[in-house]
Amino acid sequence: MTDNRSEEVRTELACERNVLARERCDMAVKRTRLANRRTFLAWCRTALAFMTFGFLLEKVDTFVALQKAAAPAQVVSDLAVLGKFAFVGGPVLVIFAAVRYYRLEKELGFDSGDLYAIPELVLFGVIMASAIIYLFIV
Repeated sequence: MTDNRSEEVRTELACERNVLARERCDMAVKRTRLANRRTFLAWCRTALAFMTFGFLLEKVDTFVALQKAAAPAQVVSDLAVLGKFAFVGGPVLVIFAAVRYYRLEKELGFDSGDLYAIPELVLFGVIMASAIIYLFIV
């Protein structure tokens, strides 16, 4: 009789440990998913800083060009090229971050029903439109 009771207790404890292990595993996946989102946002923040730096270089280029004897024409030209490169590099970083983000989300087992790319695509379209307008029209 005591053997049956101890067997039942062991079975209950094993079931409870299995439930706790599943919960820990679920929480680990959630932590990984949240870390993936934080990394994506950090890349987006870096891309925005990169674009801001490019815009700043363009403004410095304009400021230096307005000064009569401040810098040679080659320096002004190099600043313009570097500014445009940095301004266009921002959206490239966003593309890289988005590809990495969605690849890891799929590896974690989340189907595409949970992943909505439309807000990111709209944001990327606005950024690219502003970059094109800035580079070629202004």
